[in-house]
Amino acid sequence: MFVPATMYKPLGLVLLAVHLIAAPASAAELPLQSLARTRVGADHGVFVRAEDGRVLAALNSRRAYHPASVTKVATTLAFLSTLPPERRFRTTFLAAGPLADGTLQGDLVVRAEGDPYFLFENAFLVLLRLRKEGIRRVNGAIRVDGPFYFDWTPDPAGDRLKRAWTGRLGARRWSAVTAAVSPGKRLPLEDYKLGFGRRVARKQRRVRALVVHASPPLLRHLKDFNSHSNDNFHEFSYRIGGPETVERILRESVRGVPRAAMVIDNAAGDGRTNQLTPRATVAMFQALGRALAARGLLFPDVLPVTGLAPGTLEDRLADSPYRGAVAGKSGTVRVLRISTLAGVAYTRKFGRTLFAVMIRGIPLRAARERQDAFLRALLDAGGARPPRVRDAARPAFLEARLEAPR
Repeated sequence: MFVPATMYKPLGLVLLAVHLIAAPASAAELPLQSLARTRVGADHGVFVRAEDGRVLAALNSRRAYHPASVTKVATTLAFLSTLPPERRFRTTFLAAGPLADGTLQGDLVVRAEGDPYFLFENAFLVLLRLRKEGIRRVNGAIRVDGPFYFDWTPDPAGDRLKRAWTGRLGARRWSAVTAAVSPGKRLPLEDYKLGFGRRVARKQRRVRALVVHASPPLLRHLKDFNSHSNDNFHEFSYRIGGPETVERILRESVRGVPRAAMVIDNAAGDGRTNQLTPRATVAMFQALGRALAARGLLFPDVLPVTGLAPGTLEDRLADSPYRGAVAGKSGTVRVLRISTLAGVAYTRKFGRTLFAVMIRGIPLRAARERQDAFLRALLDAGGARPPRVRDAARPAFLEARLEAPR
């Protein structure tokens, strides 16, 4: 069709007008896009999704970033998908010899199944029970059977446990235990510590169970490992198959994200090749939310909350009205200049809003300031609405229990 040259100019103006009209409409679909660009920076990764599914901001949302300790959220999802929240990990203490006049004539055997939350306080609970059973001295050694961790550290020969029970390690934490189990009473460790003598030459084949230590429930493990960003989470992950299992469950659980956007080689976030995109990170939190809801749980049951309980988010957004309005996970890899923050922001306008802010290549302090500035802006735009949070202030050892041998 022939078009006179005089018509090209009006036609161009019409097309330009259509483009200008359409541009604001497109931008209106992402109401927090400008805030993401100005608060975080156009070179970094941001993805935000409202409770109704609307995307509120998306910057470099399909670019892969190292998630750092945000990886622990994937590990949390894997544990909840594999074990019940009330699951406890048991450590059995056995006598490999007879007891006579307060002396165990043989080794004291520790049969472990990899409880990562056996701390000084837990060891002292067991010590009190052993003394109640009449044991004051062991003519033998501590013999460990199975993966045994003591105060976050592998203790395959029970050396650190022995030092605690003989009063040479962790004595300052004895008072917390005695104050809890015998309030108002003075119980000096000197009067309760064990003595160890010469080792019995002949190894006893038959053993007798003395006491079983049951750890705090899995839910408390997950909450505290995330709150304090404890990297023992990686070793703990081998209770369910390790990082390969974490990656598999993550890829099976998320929706609408390519599998290649999720790479986990270290379940605590220390791996050099861990990768998540901002979109995959938000999808991971969606999957975690479904897993929690199926068990009658909420995000704050397994994640730290800004400005509240001790941990990595205790000092972030701690002022009103932001205090308690975000449950999430932060992450840092200093050598790579990586800083991540992801989770859920509770708002009136947008509802339960999932977000991921992933920054690399700038000083970590500046990165955290940008993350916090964006979250404040998000909560201002949506209206902060902190949920009620269940109190988890009790010391973890009080959630452990000693059981009679079966």
